[in-house]
Amino acid sequence: MSWTPGTTAGWIRTGAGLIATLSLVSLPVEFTVRLTEYPVVAPPLVVTFLTIGSCLLLVWSGLGLRRLEAQRISSERPTLGT
Repeated sequence: MSWTPGTTAGWIRTGAGLIATLSLVSLPVEFTVRLTEYPVVAPPLVVTFLTIGSCLLLVWSGLGLRRLEAQRISSERPTLGT
């Protein structure tokens, strides 16, 4: 797999889209449930950032492992007769 400027730009756009999606999904939303005595509130901001960070680490480590596997497979040359 060869890395070109277009490929890098695509990865940057994908990463930015993923970050934007995660930030929109994790926006704190406060609402009250009328059946309970206390309102249900969003978690603190630190918890939100930790959740986003852990999700990004999982995604990026998976992408890195896929890239390493692709490099390993492309470097192996089949030999004749085996």
